[in-house]
Amino acid sequence: MKVKKHFNSLFIIIKSITSWNLSSNLLLTFCYFEDVRIFKIFCFTLFIFSLSSCHTEKLFNNQNPYESYVKALDKAGLQDYSLAKTWIKNGKVPIDFKLSTQEIPHSEMTYFDPGKAEALFWQYKVEEGSQVNINAQMLSDTTSIYFLDVFRKTSNGYTQIYFSNDHRSLAYTVKEDGEHLLRVQPELLEGGMVVVNIDVSGSITFPISEMHSGQIASFWGDARAGGSRRHEGVDVFAKRGTPVLAVARGRVSKAGQNRLGGNVVWLNTGRYNYYYAHLDSQFVQAGQRVKLGDTLGTVGNTGNARTTSPHLHFGVYSRGRGAKNPLPFLQSLEKSIPIVASDSVLLKEQGVFLAKSGNLRASPNLSSKVISSYPNETLFDVLGKSGDWFRIKLPDHTIGYGHKSILNLSENNLGEIEVKSSDLVFDSWNRSVSLPSTYFVGNAEVLGYFNNMLHVRLKTGPEIWLLAR
Repeated sequence: MKVKKHFNSLFIIIKSITSWNLSSNLLLTFCYFEDVRIFKIFCFTLFIFSLSSCHTEKLFNNQNPYESYVKALDKAGLQDYSLAKTWIKNGKVPIDFKLSTQEIPHSEMTYFDPGKAEALFWQYKVEEGSQVNINAQMLSDTTSIYFLDVFRKTSNGYTQIYFSNDHRSLAYTVKEDGEHLLRVQPELLEGGMVVVNIDVSGSITFPISEMHSGQIASFWGDARAGGSRRHEGVDVFAKRGTPVLAVARGRVSKAGQNRLGGNVVWLNTGRYNYYYAHLDSQFVQAGQRVKLGDTLGTVGNTGNARTTSPHLHFGVYSRGRGAKNPLPFLQSLEKSIPIVASDSVLLKEQGVFLAKSGNLRASPNLSSKVISSYPNETLFDVLGKSGDWFRIKLPDHTIGYGHKSILNLSENNLGEIEVKSSDLVFDSWNRSVSLPSTYFVGNAEVLGYFNNMLHVRLKTGPEIWLLAR
């Protein structure tokens, strides 16, 4: 009855929070709670409720939302509570996780358990000049706050570079080739089904109207002059006289001629210089300011292109860093495969490999890198689903994708085993902590195997690891 009285008081006070002053609520609540420990738990719950119900733009004040949230927990003295500590720990970039670099675009459905304070991470390769668009679509509770943060992988770990202000989406232009890491984490006590999309496109418009990157005929790095040099740009063939356009606003730094390019135009936008070559005619002069889409000249075959059909040679040069591959700057939008919401019924906590040697891959397709192969009945946790592929985590924190045809996600039928007092019992597969076996004697359900270890669940509920028999 005493516990029931406490929780009845909790809901009465929370219900009145929108019309009462917070300090008045706490004073009134203290009168109800005779147990100081339960009162502290109430304060924690009330604080989380207040974070959820307040205006987030006021709380975060244009700062990094994730860091502001952590500071708010600390200021309220809640960082020492178990759930808050777990939330902060899970949100740290996982040094011990074996995350493979996957391909984008990518789309994945996942589930965040509100009781576990979870965070999930995706690592992907990026190329300078591309535009990355990230979106988190909530399928259940659409009012929850989700933190979306992007980190750059460095030789010393990970450095944060971007974050979402609206808790739903994030778009940025890649400034240098590398590997980026996306962290998605809901606020405390929140979660549900979420679809995460990572799409990629170019960051500038195509230099010829009504054409696109799929019509590029010659690419960066192609051999030139019998292999003595490499192509530092891309070629797009079009009719002579077709207008070529400014891909961004900027200043014409040069409009003239040279031996290889013939009639050329250089467009300076600050960070980059864009090079237009083999033009038939030029419509701009050095020093002229232009806007996005202005006509700079027309397609031709001047310079060393006299023996070829009319085309535009387009190059990208970074100040102090030389020529860059133009394709990422120009690539058409690549969208991820749509996710079917009904597939959420296939998500469960654990599964095992079915195949004698099941391949774990870096991305959800058969052409991606094989991370490793695992024998039949190897145990894993399910993190998400992308098409016919499941994102899974092995007990040693290796993360990758397995095709549904080689995975068993239904109820395990691996039988039972009797745990004896003579068995060596451990809390994890790597035998980091030995447990007294006398507490775990009895029949147990076999969940799976990993690295010569057996994972079982006792009839009373606890899960333990044993040496495989």
